[in-house]
Amino acid sequence: MNMLVQSIVVVALIITILYIVNQYYKYLRAKRKRQETIGGKKGIPFPKILNKYAQKGYNVILRIPILRTVLIKIRKKLETLSVYDEYTLRREVMKIIFSIIALFSIGCIVLLIIRPSWLIVFWILLGVLMLSGVLVDFFVYRVENRLLVQLKNYLVRVVFNYQQTKMVDEAVFDSIQYAGSEMKVHAERINKILNDLDSEKELAAYEEVAPSRYLRVFAGLAVLVKDRGDNIDEKNGSTFVKGLTAINKELNDEILYRSKLSYALRSISTLALIPIFLALPTKSWSISQFPTTESFYNSRIGFLSEISIYAISVACYLIARKMKEINDNGTEFKPTRVKWEAWLFKKVPLLEKLCEALSPQRFTKKYHVLQELIKDANENLEVKELTLQRILSCLAVFIILVTSFTFAHFRETNSVLNQSATQSMFTSQLTEKELMAEIDKNEFDKSVIEDLKKMQTLPSEKKLREMIADQLNLEANDLEVTNAYNRITGKWHIVSNSFLQWWEVLIAIIIAFVSYYIPVQILRSKRKARLKLMEKEVYQLLVLLSILRDFEGMSVSIILNWLQRFSLAFKKSITIAIEEFDSGPEMALVKLSENNTFEPFQQIVERLKLTLVRLSIKEAFNDIEMEREFYLEQRREDQKRSLEKKSQIGEFLGLGPLVSLTIIYLVFPILYIAIKESNNMVNLLM
Repeated sequence: MNMLVQSIVVVALIITILYIVNQYYKYLRAKRKRQETIGGKKGIPFPKILNKYAQKGYNVILRIPILRTVLIKIRKKLETLSVYDEYTLRREVMKIIFSIIALFSIGCIVLLIIRPSWLIVFWILLGVLMLSGVLVDFFVYRVENRLLVQLKNYLVRVVFNYQQTKMVDEAVFDSIQYAGSEMKVHAERINKILNDLDSEKELAAYEEVAPSRYLRVFAGLAVLVKDRGDNIDEKNGSTFVKGLTAINKELNDEILYRSKLSYALRSISTLALIPIFLALPTKSWSISQFPTTESFYNSRIGFLSEISIYAISVACYLIARKMKEINDNGTEFKPTRVKWEAWLFKKVPLLEKLCEALSPQRFTKKYHVLQELIKDANENLEVKELTLQRILSCLAVFIILVTSFTFAHFRETNSVLNQSATQSMFTSQLTEKELMAEIDKNEFDKSVIEDLKKMQTLPSEKKLREMIADQLNLEANDLEVTNAYNRITGKWHIVSNSFLQWWEVLIAIIIAFVSYYIPVQILRSKRKARLKLMEKEVYQLLVLLSILRDFEGMSVSIILNWLQRFSLAFKKSITIAIEEFDSGPEMALVKLSENNTFEPFQQIVERLKLTLVRLSIKEAFNDIEMEREFYLEQRREDQKRSLEKKSQIGEFLGLGPLVSLTIIYLVFPILYIAIKESNNMVNLLM
């Protein structure tokens, strides 16, 4: 009956909301017509309002970690399937995100109205997490992989057609009919760029939204050959063909790596989430087979065990999802970070001085190490702001742990007071009559404990026995009174000690102290990831330079512009060098080398310095093929080791949650209750 009433309320609420929205829309439409009739000022059309909030919302969501990930995935999907300008692309991305947020909000409201519960909220969030993973797999990763394969085949076809016609635009156009569905959209756009009067402008617009760096290199190379002509060497042949061959070689490595990684981590995400769905059935089965384990699942230890199972499963799932990601590092935009630390320093008095006091002193080794770590991680932070992050991380973990321990005590107290029946592993199932008797006993125990809570001083053992005997209308030395006394004192011991213990506070302090170092570890992981990015990027730049060096009329300025277009880790410093190049080329290159301490990149800059006074571009990069081959072999070895490492970690992530569920949530409760019941049985026999 309650479910029927709730369903009627939900349906009525939805109808009411739809009616209000419809009436409001009619009112706005009538108002707009009335204004147009009397010649008044026209209102702003809804599409323009939506576009305005979409552009603002895009910049806001870029600064929210979880939503930013969703936004980037949707953007990649749209970039792959269609070619928009940046403004339109942002609007289309935000339309999808607004729709997702609206549907998610309506679903949460409906479910919470039908059955309000924190468990329902958890299952909703878990469902969203799983659904996002499935959608990312289906709509992003698979489409990206198909695009790479289709691009590879398309480039082979372009090489074949170019060798016949020796004209880039015709080769690109003739190859479109053989392109796959995903690649065809981009091939048509590149063909449009080649035939445009202002190819450079159209190319710059396309580079902003191209989903892959391979597409940007191909488009840029095609425009370069169309404008400057191809350079055909008797020994090496066509420079354009040589460039496409180098791109195809990279594509082959990328496709193979993605295929091997996908095979190595297959079904890992699903295995990691299985324990969450098996936790409740396992609990029900354990209680049905061993009824006494119900007291464990309702206790404080049982609650913490349940939380740990969910936490382990979700953590393993997220790590597995992260391991499957392959960042192309193409056009990912890192927004200007919101300086909430500076805002807190302004709003909270003495907080800045406290952080400065807890930070290492200036000009000390520790201070210099932290400064270098922040710089290498490419974070816009000061040392005192990092200290604030560490303090807040410590406090947040401490508060979460203390709250969890307190809630666990509350749940255990509630379980003890409202436990309807306690059974033993060594006895048979209770009958209905016995079960009713146990419920009456529990109500009696609860009333006695409530009376004890109201007393200012606790009664002695003798007085407590007499009080129980009076309420049961029995003698004080009766066996039933003794059993009730033992039962009530056991429950009273749990209820009276149901508060935050000193050792729990100590555990919270120790874990909080460990969490004090989490922000530093995050910066170290970012530094390591950025080092990998720089290694990969240097190899890509070497491939680009091996293509560009053979074109006539190449200069340091043109090379720097090409490096800036296809760089991510070094983009900022290269941009500064381009701006200062006209005032002093050598000084600009010196600063570029000083701003980037990564040795392989510095070697590229040193080669550019030589071209200013002595050598040509081709002579300076004459032995670059050897360097490129070395980095290619190094990259393949790194990919091989990465696959082996991820395979081993994937096995652990897949089996770890299942093993945890079996041990923590099934074996341990049975052993715990068995030992406890054995002790009780020994005490009764003695």
